[in-house]
Amino acid sequence: MHRNSYSLAALAAAAVPGLIPVRTTPIATPIEDLDVAGIIGEEGRRVMVLSPGSTASGVRLERDLKVADALTGTPLHTVIPPVLGFVKLSEGGRAAVTEAPVGRPLMLENLQESTELTRSLGQILARIHTVPRYAAEAAGVESFTPEILHAEHRSRVAAAKEGGHLPAAVAQRWEALLEDEELWDFTPQFIHGDLSEESLFLTGDRVSALRDWSSSRVADAATDLAWLVSSLDPDRFDELYAAYREELPTSTHPRLMERAQALGEFAVAEWLTHGLETGDESIVSDARGMIADLDADLAQLARDEAERAYDEMAPRAEDA
Repeated sequence: MHRNSYSLAALAAAAVPGLIPVRTTPIATPIEDLDVAGIIGEEGRRVMVLSPGSTASGVRLERDLKVADALTGTPLHTVIPPVLGFVKLSEGGRAAVTEAPVGRPLMLENLQESTELTRSLGQILARIHTVPRYAAEAAGVESFTPEILHAEHRSRVAAAKEGGHLPAAVAQRWEALLEDEELWDFTPQFIHGDLSEESLFLTGDRVSALRDWSSSRVADAATDLAWLVSSLDPDRFDELYAAYREELPTSTHPRLMERAQALGEFAVAEWLTHGLETGDESIVSDARGMIADLDADLAQLARDEAERAYDEMAPRAEDA
């Protein structure tokens, strides 16, 4: 059951004693079938109400809040909006009210423009990845071994190839990455699992809030970096990665960045699979376009390499 802003404001008032809603503001959410609104109270207090519209979104919301609660005892507590209350829904389940995320939604353009903000995000990612495994598992998150994750990537790429969706150069590159055993020999860590512009907020030049922990798990740290390595300018990502490494108490996997790049590419195969399974032609077309772009990039790299090899050979031929 979906609710409008007035119904959401009423839920917020019921969940938080003393809250008198004055107006509402829309807030985007990465969770499907979840109604979300910002509520501003009489004295300017800002809260956020989240109401699931289906059983599935209710389960995801509960998982999100359970993990967020577990993280309040870690250095991440400064960027996690605390839960203020709950209210039971007539159709079952419950809505939750949290403090509103501090700041405004973070956009990729903000990262491109600010070294300080980019470094702040790198530091936050490092704090996520250093959450103790026992604390994460106590919150109920799933744990995956490198072998299971590797097998999932292999299966997805194989399905895309067998379906005739991969140009030869892309298939060859992805298969070579998957055959590189050293690349996939890593220690699983706690990860956010679904970073996006909708889950991050900024104030000034720092990350001020991070939400939606429903996809968090113990898995590959490269997952949280993949979105950024494929979206940011190389120099800007290098700044983020430098801050990330400085914040970590231990050294990173020597090929973490390379694996993040690979996961960014494999995400296209996952997007394609999703489109095919749901019969959404717009998603399939989008994924095929991204695969074509990657194929073009690989062709350009091959041409550049051939030109470099020719330039190196030319002086030798003259000397001979």
